[in-house]
Amino acid sequence: MNLFLLDIDGTLVDSDEIDQHCLTLAIEDVLGISTDGNWSQYQKVTDSGIIDEILLKNNVSESRSIIHRKVEARYLERIREYLNNNPSEMHEIKGAKKFIDQMQDREDTHIAIATGAWESAAKLKLQAVGIDASKITFTSSSDAMSRTEIMALAAFRAKQDTGETFDRRVFFGDGEWNKNASQELGYDFVAVGTGVKHHTQIPNFTHYQSVFSQLSL
Repeated sequence: MNLFLLDIDGTLVDSDEIDQHCLTLAIEDVLGISTDGNWSQYQKVTDSGIIDEILLKNNVSESRSIIHRKVEARYLERIREYLNNNPSEMHEIKGAKKFIDQMQDREDTHIAIATGAWESAAKLKLQAVGIDASKITFTSSSDAMSRTEIMALAAFRAKQDTGETFDRRVFFGDGEWNKNASQELGYDFVAVGTGVKHHTQIPNFTHYQSVFSQLSL
């Protein structure tokens, strides 16, 4: 039995620029702190990890859990505002929805989402591009702060959901942090797009068969 774990931003949804724009605005709205949106400089490249590091660096004394909730709520408002004003600017990564549908039909494969986004924002972005996540094992930055914790928890939940033991765990992602976490956990990694180089790489999900051959799936 194979477990395919999927990131969202830049992997299933072409949302990196929108995500960066809305999160930096939300941080400034709530905390009055300007950020450049270069998330790769943070130790934990997840919504909750980024906020936590900003709070520590700026010696913010207010309750961290309260601030997390405030920033998340404002971030959701910013995304909704952006989508209302630019309804055609968020798209699925080519072939993503069809890939999920086809993998869900396979008896030897289970799909799980393991995203560094907060659950509320992640599901809003999936909904915006027509991807139904209601029957998919789901783990996010609302559950854990680091990528490795999120991915390990996704695998644990997938085992609970299916009762299966997985022979292969394959993570599909677009960032260096995805690749590093996959290596740490011993998961196979497939790079989606051009954001990170790897020996197993696809430009989008219309080309997934080529990487299946490389991984002997």
